[in-house]
Amino acid sequence: MQNFNIGIYSHNAEIPEGFDIYFNYLKEVTGEINDPVENSHNIISCFADNETANQNPGLVSFSGKNRALRTEDNTLYCDWICRSHTAYRTKLFDLIEKTDKYNIAGFHLDSISMPGVDYCVCNQCIAKMKKSGLNFNKFRTNETTNIVKQISEITRKQLSLTLYPDPFYQERYGIDIDTLSQFVDFFLIPLYDISYQSLYWIDILAHAFEKRLKKAFYIMLYAQDVDLENLKKASRLISKYTNKIIISYDNTKAYEIYKMLKKY
Repeated sequence: MQNFNIGIYSHNAEIPEGFDIYFNYLKEVTGEINDPVENSHNIISCFADNETANQNPGLVSFSGKNRALRTEDNTLYCDWICRSHTAYRTKLFDLIEKTDKYNIAGFHLDSISMPGVDYCVCNQCIAKMKKSGLNFNKFRTNETTNIVKQISEITRKQLSLTLYPDPFYQERYGIDIDTLSQFVDFFLIPLYDISYQSLYWIDILAHAFEKRLKKAFYIMLYAQDVDLENLKKASRLISKYTNKIIISYDNTKAYEIYKMLKKY
């Protein structure tokens, strides 16, 4: 019998009993800060921050064509702050340091990367890149690594990070998987679909991540408004590649997946 580790990813502060691991939002993409959730991995939407972007548009990341706003870049689901702004980063680090005093299981870093392949070429980023002597992609991955490294020095609790569902070209978004593996305890990979009616692409990606990653990883499936039977099929499929599975945004369906997989 395979030993599964099943968890939930939720906006709710309440933690239902029975799961192996929990993720709850500390900082939302809206910019809202919630109370820390004890015994949970507290999710931080690092540079996704609609409220800050609205109040301080000069802090928004820039691609050379668009600012990283939903109103200007329709590929985005939230607004993104440029990582070169020291005051914003300091607020982020202060939040982690303050929350670290609570009895939490760990921190999960979401939206830690760049919002897209062309970001960011604002004046501050260009100046920093020229000073560093690095090319565009190397500069961006170094920025991400340095931020995660600084966070790892603030807390000794478990640290995890979201990866885009692309196992081979993470550098397009400013992510160096191998280097970041030194500073995080595990990765979380969202393989999201609104129906899970076609599973071949999930099979390909899950297999590729199993081959690519040397660090522990969870695969996360989206559950809200998804047919339960389709979700079960997707869960059984990815269970070939990892015994660590997270179900997001529907605790009831998550419990059904939990019961199914624990019978394996």
